[in-house]
Amino acid sequence: MGGPEAGATSSVAAVEQFLAAAKAQDLQAMSAVWGNVESPVRDRVDRQELERRLLIMTCHLRHDTSRIEAAQPAAAGKLTHRVDLTQGDKKASPVFTTVRNAKSGRWFVEDFDFQSMSSFCTAGNRAPPPVGSALSH
Repeated sequence: MGGPEAGATSSVAAVEQFLAAAKAQDLQAMSAVWGNVESPVRDRVDRQELERRLLIMTCHLRHDTSRIEAAQPAAAGKLTHRVDLTQGDKKASPVFTTVRNAKSGRWFVEDFDFQSMSSFCTAGNRAPPPVGSALSH
């Protein structure tokens, strides 16, 4: 999944871009800011597995509004952001962990509190991938 330059210019920008891409169901844009200190996940996982993981995340991260809190330091130079998300009358506040890539110096979303988002991905909320998504190629 090539595409946009990998990573973001800051920790908060990585979370913003990841959430915006998830909301838009843009798997390519999500893959550009999902990674670790070594590389984007898209460089380490085969395309089918990457798309499967991203589709699951888009369902759980579907939201109407978001508010990203200031970064908090975490172990090994990582930063965390609590993010307040709403989807209709549902609310969740997952913690996103970001990390700076050792080679490029750009920031990636490494992980988020997936469990706290389970109510956002219910049978009534699942939508097929948008036309033109990475799955239609």
